[in-house]
Amino acid sequence: MRNIVLAAITAVYLIGAGSLVLADEAMKSEMGAMKDQMKADAKAAPEKMKADKDQMKADMKAKKEEMKSKMKAHREEAKAKRAAMKDKMKAKHEEVKGQGEAAKAQAQDMKAAGQQMGSDAKAAGQEMKDAIGAMGK
Repeated sequence: MRNIVLAAITAVYLIGAGSLVLADEAMKSEMGAMKDQMKADAKAAPEKMKADKDQMKADMKAKKEEMKSKMKAHREEAKAKRAAMKDKMKAKHEEVKGQGEAAKAQAQDMKAAGQQMGSDAKAAGQEMKDAIGAMGK
């Protein structure tokens, strides 16, 4: 019976030690794989960072160009609006100028008509004076 107990203890000891050795080997291989992965990640990190940085620069440049085009369109719109207002004001000025010239021409006509009426009245007054003078003689 002693032999059986001794054999059982020895078997447990050998199996336990063997499993520890197997676990140690598995752990070492896993650690090696993790180290290799970390090295690969460390090598890839600068490249990934550079790619991310380049992408960010490209995005910023695109956004800047978009804003630039929007500002240019806004300036062009404002410029067109100013030109339209200028043309409108010029047309209004020409209209008012034409009305002023028409009013000036009308005033001159009225002045001429007034002078004509004045000279006609003067002539009529002179005729009346002459007629009264001829009657009195």
